Amino acid sequence: MFSDYHVHSKFSFDSEEKIDNIISKAIELKMNQIVITDHEDFNWPVEGETPLIDLPKYNLVLSQKKEQYKNKIKLFKGIELGLMKGTGTQCLELINASALDFIIGSCHIVDNMDPYYTDFWKNRQDRDAFELYFKTLLEGLLEFSQIDTLGHLDYVVRYSPNRDSNYSPRDYQDVIDEILKFIIEKDIKLEINTSNLSKGFNFFNPHTDIIKRYKELGGEIITVGSDAHYTEYLADHIDFAYDILKKAGFDYVCTFREKKPIFNKLP
Repeated sequence: MFSDYHVHSKFSFDSEEKIDNIISKAIELKMNQIVITDHEDFNWPVEGETPLIDLPKYNLVLSQKKEQYKNKIKLFKGIELGLMKGTGTQCLELINASALDFIIGSCHIVDNMDPYYTDFWKNRQDRDAFELYFKTLLEGLLEFSQIDTLGHLDYVVRYSPNRDSNYSPRDYQDVIDEILKFIIEKDIKLEINTSNLSKGFNFFNPHTDIIKRYKELGGEIITVGSDAHYTEYLADHIDFAYDILKKAGFDYVCTFREKKPIFNKLP
């Protein structure tokens, strides 16, 4: 099952990619299915940015494209929902009002800032920033857990000025274990986000050590996505992710239909 379960389009504030271009590329790559998972982040603190989807238009366009391409590829409607303390009610209202196939839960905001921006790193040491991120992610999960998969668990490491030179998941084992145990208990899947490799890292999000730890703790259910914001990165390194998962002892990758998981034997 060659699929991509984390893809952004022009409905995301940080992408201009047309959905037709995404679908055409997926068909060219001989993909079985694809999920558009655009950003929805409540209480976003970055001035001039509005990561909220025009849901009526989104629903209409995705429904049209699903019908248009139904004989060529399976297209599903998803969302990447920002996890942040204080937004649980808004998240629940959105989910209840939306007919989504798939929901990624991700943390992008720490201490009222996105680590993507250099200002976040001023006067911060990596150790403190990474630990704060994991604790903030856990807080968001504890408030709102009605998601299908946990996206890019160690997202913060992507944007450190020192990259991963000061990063070892073992330094944050206690809080990472809390996160992993929580998602296992709640039947939330773990996303393998492949975009790190296109950024020059030698590991996915999350780090290989976290993937192995998830397995050790009893986790079995994995989703895989490229986090592509442009078609050139669609399905990037997904085949490699399948290989890594098999080496780590996983047998299946999970896909969804109407929020119901389907288990596919790893190729």
